[in-house]
Amino acid sequence: MDQWCRYCHYQYAELVDLEKRLQIRKKYNLEIIQVLPFTREEVKDWVKDFQRNLGEIENWKYPENPEKLSGGMKDWMHTARKAWPKTFDYSDGKSPLPFPILIDADRKVSIGLELFRTEWNLNRAEQNVPAIFIIDKNGIIQFKYISQSTMDRPSFDYIFKFIQRMVINE
Repeated sequence: MDQWCRYCHYQYAELVDLEKRLQIRKKYNLEIIQVLPFTREEVKDWVKDFQRNLGEIENWKYPENPEKLSGGMKDWMHTARKAWPKTFDYSDGKSPLPFPILIDADRKVSIGLELFRTEWNLNRAEQNVPAIFIIDKNGIIQFKYISQSTMDRPSFDYIFKFIQRMVINE
């Protein structure tokens, strides 16, 4: 893979941060799994590029000489600041990996969940579309969201409230 979706790395980092602060897996007895339709080597590259991709997002948000940016680039800077407001520091060089990554090189899981695409959101690449499934302790899907674009994802606030409501109603 030559290039990864930087938003995917950002969202993973955001979820890691949420887990550190709230320990939702322990508190609600649940697991969070990342499904990547790649080979083991490609997943290693995804992990290796984690810090670099988060750094690129920071460069979008806070470019050198922002006063010299043209209209479109200045708009992108403001869009990036709004879309990715948090800053994550992994200057120690370690990518956070508290959640299991399902390596789905044969894409059986990805295709079965209707996530795998070769063209999506004006991009041509073999990828999974961003999606969230919340499955209860009986294996029943209680929540399913498949994104329509890269920026179309429910907030973690929304997901967290859903998990709280789901646990209360058990």
